[in-house]
Amino acid sequence: MVAERLLIKNLKQGKEDAYRQLVEEYGNKLFKTCCLILKDREEAEDVVQETFIRVFNKIDTFKEMSGLYTWIYAIALNLSRDRMRMKQDTLELRDELIGSDNLEAQVESSIDRELLRKEIFEMNSIYREVLVLFYFEEFSIKEISNLLNEKEGTIKSKLSRGRNILRESLLKGGR
Repeated sequence: MVAERLLIKNLKQGKEDAYRQLVEEYGNKLFKTCCLILKDREEAEDVVQETFIRVFNKIDTFKEMSGLYTWIYAIALNLSRDRMRMKQDTLELRDELIGSDNLEAQVESSIDRELLRKEIFEMNSIYREVLVLFYFEEFSIKEISNLLNEKEGTIKSKLSRGRNILRESLLKGGR
């Protein structure tokens, strides 16, 4: 927390090293998440780049009421949603984009990971966002609620419904 406060202070002071540190610390994580949401590597790269530009331009507006990454992620999520509204193409991710993830052990051991990715990508974006935030980004229900400006009960409902849709689809062997 102390390191994050120092980073924020240095960003607000316009220190070049702080910008470099920010990109190094959060760039890959943000990129992987944007890939999962957008289903397109190039779109994800564009969104991540645009996100950091906005962060650099708007760092003075950051009120520190949430964590820095939560604020950055909210910017990326809004930009991703804008992109998804404009373009609904689906492209497969290459295996190296996913890296390691934190899905429940039973799901991981019982299904083909490629099928899991395919099914998550084909889900309605409302459920896909919540599943990605919860399992891949490891945000809590409360953090997701704050990030998406929705009640915790709504997030729990979407998470439950998303799990059920995913489970049913996987049991059927994919769509």
